[in-house]
Amino acid sequence: MKKLFIHQPFFRILSPIFSGVVVYLLLLLLNNNVEQLQEQFLGEELYVCIGLSYIVQELSRALLLVFKRIPKRNNSFLNLFFQVVISLLISVLVVTLSIILYYEYVVKFSASTEEIITFDSIFAVITLIYILLFVSHQYLYKINSEKLEQEELIKQNIEDEFRQFKRGINPHLLFESFEALIILMNQNSEKTDEFIDHLSVIYRYILSSKDRQLVDLQEELHNLKELENLFNKLPYRNILIEHSISSDFLVVPGSLLFLIELIVRNTIISSSIQLQIHILEKNDFLMISYKTQDKINSSIRNSDFEEIKRVYSIYNDHEIKIQKTDDSRIITLPKLTIKH
Repeated sequence: MKKLFIHQPFFRILSPIFSGVVVYLLLLLLNNNVEQLQEQFLGEELYVCIGLSYIVQELSRALLLVFKRIPKRNNSFLNLFFQVVISLLISVLVVTLSIILYYEYVVKFSASTEEIITFDSIFAVITLIYILLFVSHQYLYKINSEKLEQEELIKQNIEDEFRQFKRGINPHLLFESFEALIILMNQNSEKTDEFIDHLSVIYRYILSSKDRQLVDLQEELHNLKELENLFNKLPYRNILIEHSISSDFLVVPGSLLFLIELIVRNTIISSSIQLQIHILEKNDFLMISYKTQDKINSSIRNSDFEEIKRVYSIYNDHEIKIQKTDDSRIITLPKLTIKH
């Protein structure tokens, strides 16, 4: 809908022919010369009307393009009023000059004031209709664009809510925890309460922070410790998360939990092989490093970081980087702060 039909080649070619015929019929009707239709319809006057229609419509189109580039005031009514008035004046001036020249050099006598006014009135109406077509199209395009933007915003909100819901529920961790809980109830029921406490703390944090854009790093690290305790109570899990971060800054809620779980699920771990994860800070970045032991059928891919990269790009210009050496991988997150 961006391109109005008045700019289409077929309309520019065919419309002046139609409007020229209508103008010719109106002139005959006004001058009581309808009987000339039976004598000579394809007369010289018809071609003059069609030619003037071409001139007026192309002139109106050119003026629309010119007014589109001119800076406008805040008052849209005044903008439209000036556009209509100036377009009508120029159209009347061109039609008047064309009729005078036609009568003087072709018909060989001067045009009467009544004839000039008749031509000017008819072609002024054509110019006005041309402008109204353009304005109505712009108005409809603006309304439709706003509706599309609203629909796109609603769609984006729904997608964001779904991603938050999916990230918050985390079915893999939830089902794995339930399975471990069933085993723990049969083997050692005394430890079930502690296991449930770790699980509930993590999910309360994830679900309660879905409406928060940023959280304090220490709060994230506290819940990260709960995730570490939970993982170590699951079968074939043995992880150690070490950090010595003294400074305080902000992170996206659940980002460290997401990265640690991503590392754990794609690394070979057993009860006898411990996965050591180190969280360090360097300048304006937070670095997560660990020894690489990727699973055979599962490894960390760049696509796994698309969502967290998208979220961090909202708050910081620095990208999340993943660096891999011969035996380790380092994930770098930018520190987030609120500017006062």
